[in-house]
Amino acid sequence: MHRAINDDLARLIVMVAAPDTDRRMTEEAYAKASGLSPDAVRDRFAASGVLRCPGGDSSAQVTGARDVITTAAHAFRDLCKLHTPPDKCLFEYYRGTEKRTIPLSATLWMGTCDDSAPRASVSDWAVAKLAFPADVKAYEIYERTEILAELERVLAVVGYDILAAGKTDKYGSFNKTMQECQVRDVRDWSIFETNCQFEVGASGSALFRQRDNRMTLLGVLNGDYHDKGYCPRGSCQYKSRTWSSVYVTLKGEFKDRLLAAVSQSAAK
Repeated sequence: MHRAINDDLARLIVMVAAPDTDRRMTEEAYAKASGLSPDAVRDRFAASGVLRCPGGDSSAQVTGARDVITTAAHAFRDLCKLHTPPDKCLFEYYRGTEKRTIPLSATLWMGTCDDSAPRASVSDWAVAKLAFPADVKAYEIYERTEILAELERVLAVVGYDILAAGKTDKYGSFNKTMQECQVRDVRDWSIFETNCQFEVGASGSALFRQRDNRMTLLGVLNGDYHDKGYCPRGSCQYKSRTWSSVYVTLKGEFKDRLLAAVSQSAAK
């Protein structure tokens, strides 16, 4: 059984993208479209979950160590004003069909705040500590400097996609989704657009690079360009700064803070 799951994980990482995986899918649909076992897909993406805060819910993921999560800074602040202390929030994830919840500690690092919208996007990252480790395999961090390549195929994984059909709980829909998509307009290496679909609740979710038999975090979702005049009914083709998803690259202070938090963790 373990060998079968490991074989499926290797296939997941090296798999050549099929057209069916170019849309956002639940774990079950992704497993079927990719020819992978549902157990392997659920196990590999167990680190993606929901950040439940008094001000709203978003996506987050366990990264580098089992007691460290990455997400978007706007889960905790509006530009430069903190609206939610991290220890008022919970990280929620699933192991199989079992929902588990972990409080956040008071430890939080965020990008330097800036009231200017463009700079605010660059700084829209957060690294937080959990009160105790999650029972998952943490997502990996690429050790060397990331070089973004336009049109590179990447994997977007959303821990909290409230528009997808699937599980529900007392808060409403809870659905993890994934989609294979492309890096597009790259801006000064700090933020970049993709043609990944954006859904409500996806802020803070992960984008992964799949190379050399590894799946490593490339960035977290800041938000989207959602011009209703261009696309009144949704699901339109990518158009730069009109219809796209925008990610903050894991680099500079973001990466330094994450690596520092992981190095201090005993829950690797």
